[in-house]
Amino acid sequence: MMRKLLFLIWLVMPFAAWAQWRSMPAWQSKGSSDNDPMVMVGLHHTGDFYNSAAGVGLGLMMNIGHKKDFLNFAFGAEYIEYIGGDPRPDEECNSLGLVDGGAQVVIPATLKLQLFSTSKWTKFYIGCSGEFGIRVREGGVLKHFYPDNRALRGHTLAVVPTLGWKSRSVDFGVYYKHYFNQPFYHSIDGKHDFGNDKARIGYFLTCFF
Repeated sequence: MMRKLLFLIWLVMPFAAWAQWRSMPAWQSKGSSDNDPMVMVGLHHTGDFYNSAAGVGLGLMMNIGHKKDFLNFAFGAEYIEYIGGDPRPDEECNSLGLVDGGAQVVIPATLKLQLFSTSKWTKFYIGCSGEFGIRVREGGVLKHFYPDNRALRGHTLAVVPTLGWKSRSVDFGVYYKHYFNQPFYHSIDGKHDFGNDKARIGYFLTCFF
């Protein structure tokens, strides 16, 4: 059920962001204090990739700070599902060639330096996050090839430099995530790993309410 919801959100969110972007000129009139609130909360989505696996996430993010401020701060919580290429021999692979890697809840905290305006409604920023992850579900097929039947670590810690563009309605950008302890253990025989996942490249999209 959660995977179907994540897939549906992944399909719908770009259209929701586009609709909000299109509607901005109509309600972002000059001089209205509602255009630049101190606190905004939004639906947050990420997608990232590394050697042979990917993560797709959905959660809530809160942004603190005005558009005109040099510093903004954001934090939230997100549920992430991992999926990877099936490293087992061809006769054992499933029809899709993909396997379930389990799931985490991650808690990011981001400091943003808002550098300059890129349009009437958007500002470009650079940022850096600290992210703590907690295992909430173990993957199914591959876990038997790992010590203690666990492919996914109990917790992770990562630093995440970001580049983004933020408006009143939408926050969009890209990131590079470097782990101090990577999400997946190595398998017992070394032939059933998701691959080197010490770092990931991804994108994020937040649609503010």
